[in-house]
Order: sequence, then structure tokens, then C-alpha cells
Amino acid sequence: MQRRTKQIQPTDLKMKAIGTVVREFRERAGHSQERLSGECGFDRTYISRVERGIINPTVGRLWRIADALETPLSHLAKRMEVWIADQVRVPPRRGDTKRT
Repeated sequence: MQRRTKQIQPTDLKMKAIGTVVREFRERAGHSQERLSGECGFDRTYISRVERGIINPTVGRLWRIADALETPLSHLAKRMEVWIADQVRVPPRRGDTKRT
């Protein structure tokens, strides 16, 4: 019997990447969601929804988040790309060996 796995849609994967990276950078900066949202001028629930991958923030809002975290937006974007690449990398199947 073959086990079915839910395939993540590309948009869902990107929103999950945004949320994961925002949370990672926020925690590294020592900010709470409340503090970050206050510095950005957002409601705390907005940051929570971004981090959970529920909403897709605009580029303008990502700029505000990056500024509040005192990091270039390009650093957030690069980390998102790496996170996505790690998620789509397919592990080798059992029994597959590389022959030289």
C-alpha cells in the first residue's frame, strides 16, 4: 500500500518560508511579537499570522519588518530562498546508492 503525502503548493511554501524566517530573525533579535509589531506599527496578531504562514505580507510591510529587526530585506529574502531549497530537496530513497 502506497502512503499518500500532502504536496505543499508553491504559494503555501513561500508563505511558510516568510513566516519561518521572520520568526527566526525576530527571536534572534530578542523581540517579542508585540514589540516587533509595535515597532512596525502593526497589530500583534498581524505578526502572528505572518509567522504562521496564514497571510502573505506586502513588500512594503516586509521592508518595515526588516527595518524593525535592523537587518537588510535582502538578508531575509536570501534566508527564505535557502529555507525553501531545504524543504524541496528530496532525500535519497532507501536502497539508492551512488555508484562511481
